[in-house]
Amino acid sequence: MLDARAARLADELIPAGDGLPSASEADPSGKWLARALAARPDLAPAFERALEAAGARELAVQDPEAFAALTTVVAGAYTMNVKVRKRIGYPGQKPTPPFPDEADYYIEGLLPELPPAPQPVPYDPPRPASSADAVNVLVIGAGASGAVVAKHMAEAGFSVVCLEQGGWQNASDYPGDKQEFELLVEHAWSPDPNVRAWPEDYPCENSGSEIAPVMFNAVGGSTIHFGAQWARMRPGDFKVRSTEGVGDDWPVTYEELLPFYELMDREMSISGTAGDPAYPPGAGPPLPGLPIGKIGRKAAEGMNALGWHWWPAAHAIPSQATTTQQPCARRGVCMFGCPEGAKGSTDLTLWPQAIAAGAKLVTGARVRDITTNGNGLATGALWFDRDGAEQRAEADVVVLAANGIGTPRLLLASGLANSSGMVGKRLMLHPYMSVLGLYDEELDSWLGPWGTPILSLQFADTDESRGFARGAQWDVMPIGGPLMALARYGALPFEERWGAAVHGLIGKTVGRGFDWGIGIEDLPAEGNTVTLDPALTDSDGIPAPKIDYRIDDDARRNLAWQLERAKEAHEASGAVETVVTDWSQWGWHLLGTCRMGDDPATSVVDRFGRSHDVPNSFIVDGSVFVTSGPQPPTATIAANAARCTAQLIATAGLQAVPA
Repeated sequence: MLDARAARLADELIPAGDGLPSASEADPSGKWLARALAARPDLAPAFERALEAAGARELAVQDPEAFAALTTVVAGAYTMNVKVRKRIGYPGQKPTPPFPDEADYYIEGLLPELPPAPQPVPYDPPRPASSADAVNVLVIGAGASGAVVAKHMAEAGFSVVCLEQGGWQNASDYPGDKQEFELLVEHAWSPDPNVRAWPEDYPCENSGSEIAPVMFNAVGGSTIHFGAQWARMRPGDFKVRSTEGVGDDWPVTYEELLPFYELMDREMSISGTAGDPAYPPGAGPPLPGLPIGKIGRKAAEGMNALGWHWWPAAHAIPSQATTTQQPCARRGVCMFGCPEGAKGSTDLTLWPQAIAAGAKLVTGARVRDITTNGNGLATGALWFDRDGAEQRAEADVVVLAANGIGTPRLLLASGLANSSGMVGKRLMLHPYMSVLGLYDEELDSWLGPWGTPILSLQFADTDESRGFARGAQWDVMPIGGPLMALARYGALPFEERWGAAVHGLIGKTVGRGFDWGIGIEDLPAEGNTVTLDPALTDSDGIPAPKIDYRIDDDARRNLAWQLERAKEAHEASGAVETVVTDWSQWGWHLLGTCRMGDDPATSVVDRFGRSHDVPNSFIVDGSVFVTSGPQPPTATIAANAARCTAQLIATAGLQAVPA
């Protein structure tokens, strides 16, 4: 039986109403409550403390931590109940494969007539110079960029070893096909390593930061946890100093990256629609686009009424099965691992081919130091295995692909590549907020992809009349299930969020709302840094990264202005209400801490990722970004890694290596 104290408090939070049972009536045996606590064991002590309270309303004032535990567990138990789900019209994050013509149906009449897409830019993989011996390449990190390097180097005939501190993930372990999904992603599968705290994670000291970096350590890296958006930077995004007088220019251009963008589209099995007018003409993605669904069509109608740019988003999710991936089933759980085996995390897309070509992948390998010789060349790395034993890996070339936090951390710990003083400087994190629009119609807004059905670059560039530099990419986003819906109302007082009000909030939101997400471009600032914390370490004693990041006044003005426009977009689509949600505590994109450039005095690596200081070490991850662009960065990270690798292959005969 449900404990009487728990039943009393649960019913105060969720009473009967609107044809729905109270919390205790929905769970008289307490099985759903037990299941919720099993999913969130971290909440058990505070939940037990909550049971001693006289009432939930008083608890909210007297012990906010216990109140938060109580509401999470009670609401989680209630909304896991299959009978409750049926009554509120929420089917759960289940597979919902699209109909064969569904993608065309939803964009019918919304897009202009499109000319045939041009053919892809020809690309012939480089071959090593004839005088070159096989180069032993050590790659550190098995995510988006590390997988590209390992695959392309191995296919070109070089011996490759990759060290990855995480392991292989099993799709059956991902939370997205489990009824506890919304509870699991708050803790055990949180994108924040400080919350998740798996053995392969390292802590980040974030007390000096307004944004906490999020990442995932595994084969596939943070592509396990990304939303699979596959958006390129535009030509002007690489030249904002020249064109807009802000930030800095990249030493490379869109045109130089174009063949590698198109190459990675093919290797990552990208789905999408050719012809986006925000970009120069070019070949479209190799696979047809995914359905934009009811929320995408509703958003697009409002954008068309306003005359604002939008386009069906491209995704690293196949619309048709590949040799290693299933087609998208639209569970809407992309950011937490795809249980269908559809999303294009690099453990599915690139690593099988890299390993087939001869690359060796070592998991459970936490690197502590890049080793060098007396000639200033890298010789390999020292790393700890899962038993805590120190190992040594030797190589002719070392490639860092450990993300915009992990790479500067490792360089600072090794005392390398920092003659410019730029290692760890100019961190960019893409502050993010959203506007939820609520509609008087069913929109199936739990359906994926999550990622974005459509995006907009209408307000991505600088307009001096707005009073701030640069802009944002907008993304239509589904909102998940009941707990994610209730999370939008956390600022409401007790009586407007719980009690009789709770059913109304769930009823008007679940399935009837979607977000316009606003990810702004933050420009590089010297004070946003990654350094080594003097006290905090990981489990192997390696200093933890200390993050210092502030959302500056320009960025806050940018966010505020974009949010007002997003409200207008919802209203043009027929929304009856809008709700702003601040997600800016999450740092999804880790960029800029080892910038590339032609001048060794102001950059860490050259235009091909080669260290100015250590000529046989390279950096290929997002840390080399000069500016962040308004788009999600993974497509650009992968394309740039492919470009740098092609140069390394082509010039292998000239590469300095340790004796």
